[in-house]
Amino acid sequence: MSVVLEFIVNTFDFNVYILFIISSILLLFLDSKEYKKENLTREYKFAKFVGVFYIILGTILFLVARYIRL
Repeated sequence: MSVVLEFIVNTFDFNVYILFIISSILLLFLDSKEYKKENLTREYKFAKFVGVFYIILGTILFLVARYIRL
């Protein structure tokens, strides 16, 4: 467990957080819109889910990396 926390603290900085947010915005607004236009409902729902999941995961990892010091 300490190896995982050490990896998160050493790797996950603000730049990585911004990449998570950008990729989630692309999934939420661009990809899902294309899927909906082509009537691909499963892909549309999955893109929405993964976009929201990336936002939540990125925020949690950023807070863990920011406030946990080893």
